[in-house]
Amino acid sequence: MISRVTPAFSRLGGISFLAGLILAGSLIFLVPLPDLRGPQVAAFLILYLAASAAYVAAVLRLGRDGMPMAVIWGLAILFRLLLLLTEQSLSDDVYRFIWDGHLLRQGISPYARAVSSQLLDPFEIPVRSLVNHDWMASPYLPAAQLIFLPIPGQVFAFRFAAVTLDLSIGLLLVASLKRVSIPAAGVLIYLWNPLILTEFSNGAHIVDAWMVFLVILAFWLMLRTNDSPRYKNLVTYGAVISLAAAALTKGLPALLLPIFFRRWRWKYFFLFAGLVVAVLFVFSLAAGWGLFGPLDGTGLFGALRIYTAQWNFNSSSYHWLEVLLSGYQTPGAVPPGIAGQTPILVARLLTSAAIFLVSLLAGIWAWRLDSDARAGYLARTLALFRLSVIPIAAYLLLTHTVHPWYAVFIVALLPFLLPTKDEGIQLSRFIWPGLYLSLAVSLSYVTYLDPNDLREYSFVRPLEYLQVFGLLIWAAWPWLYQGLILLVVSGMGWARIYRQ
Repeated sequence: MISRVTPAFSRLGGISFLAGLILAGSLIFLVPLPDLRGPQVAAFLILYLAASAAYVAAVLRLGRDGMPMAVIWGLAILFRLLLLLTEQSLSDDVYRFIWDGHLLRQGISPYARAVSSQLLDPFEIPVRSLVNHDWMASPYLPAAQLIFLPIPGQVFAFRFAAVTLDLSIGLLLVASLKRVSIPAAGVLIYLWNPLILTEFSNGAHIVDAWMVFLVILAFWLMLRTNDSPRYKNLVTYGAVISLAAAALTKGLPALLLPIFFRRWRWKYFFLFAGLVVAVLFVFSLAAGWGLFGPLDGTGLFGALRIYTAQWNFNSSSYHWLEVLLSGYQTPGAVPPGIAGQTPILVARLLTSAAIFLVSLLAGIWAWRLDSDARAGYLARTLALFRLSVIPIAAYLLLTHTVHPWYAVFIVALLPFLLPTKDEGIQLSRFIWPGLYLSLAVSLSYVTYLDPNDLREYSFVRPLEYLQVFGLLIWAAWPWLYQGLILLVVSGMGWARIYRQ
């Protein structure tokens, strides 16, 4: 009997298939929980840890067990179906999505009035009382509003839409990976990631799903540019428009623009900028820009100004810099009433400048790599996709606010770090810092252990981030070691010249 089972087990993927079953089992135990926050946070995190361990085992076995794509996809869909059965509770952002979509269908700008404004009382719906930060208008950019508009005003509809986009991202990744000669099974890194599963299937973070979908769609279109010279410009227009729409969903994809500057040059750069400005202008007509005046959260950028000036949660380097500059030790945000505004402002300016500097440096690197003399079109395009990981990782490690769902973007980029058929595995070492962060970032949900005392705990940040920096050093060590050898050899050479 065992001899019959073993070949069948191997055909399904062996150890990787077993890891998938353990992952599914962990998710099954989430279904009966009445809430994934509050007193249930500990149970959620224990099960999440078990799912993460199974996921890591499956990633480690990539390329070894020969798991069929049908099994990878079948289990990926099962994971999402199980989480759709759970009680939506990881985030209450979905109520804002529903409210904004409701206002749009009434012909009202979600940027014009705070949710609590009495002027909006005639448009009352049950979810209005559940919207967080109801003292300000919408913080979501125009392209996000356009995805809210057609979705029916029920929580499950938004969860289902997020999962639909999520699986569509997987399909685009498979097509893109095949195009650049990376095994399609690498999509498992995205499809089975517990953060992706929980934040889309339970958390309903459709804004991030829509943003990532548009970025990966732009990548896929870039890979198709050389298919037919006749349609080259048309496909490039599609890629630029898709990336612009992603930036209009959540500003983060704009950090990728320097990487594609040489590829697109000024013509498409101005198209990108023109689209962004035009859409923002149209949406500003009904509510104003909100760039100046009191921080009341109204106007196109009113709520984003509050986010930029005041939000502070679960940050990495920013937190340590803020504590260093203020001299005030705290597990959470440094209180401006005690430390003053100056150290906080300086910390935000320095980290923001560092993020943009990293983006520009990645663009300079991309300019050098994206040369016809260096490699073929597909190899150069893959290099650009890989460089895209750098500014997104810098943002996550330097910004002032990192909610768990912020890390879904980098997970979608990690499969491009897998080796092609003609490459070694050195570059794939950089997958692990990103994977660790994507799994550890959910520890920040400990904040919601006591709904009446929301606070950050001192043990969470070191567990989340110190290992990421350690893994980055480990991943870069082959190159760092070579650099040290060259430095020593150069130093010995100059010393010999000096003696002579």
